Amino acid sequence: MLSTTPTPPGWYIGRPFLYHERNEWQQYAFDPAERAVVGVRRRERTAIAATEVAVVRQMPRCQREISQGRVPK
Repeated sequence: MLSTTPTPPGWYIGRPFLYHERNEWQQYAFDPAERAVVGVRRRERTAIAATEVAVVRQMPRCQREISQGRVPK
């Protein structure tokens, strides 16, 4: 059963995708209110795992870090 951790207010969580070069799954979360400088964001989190299911299960940990303020302001 997947976690029901709510998405932190204002944050966007993308779809899981397979990063072929590294043979790993990734899922990206970021604050779209932050102005990115040449594509670089400070307020972001990326979950990485070997399978799609594992990366989706890891994202709630990233969401908890965001909710607890463990990302740059």
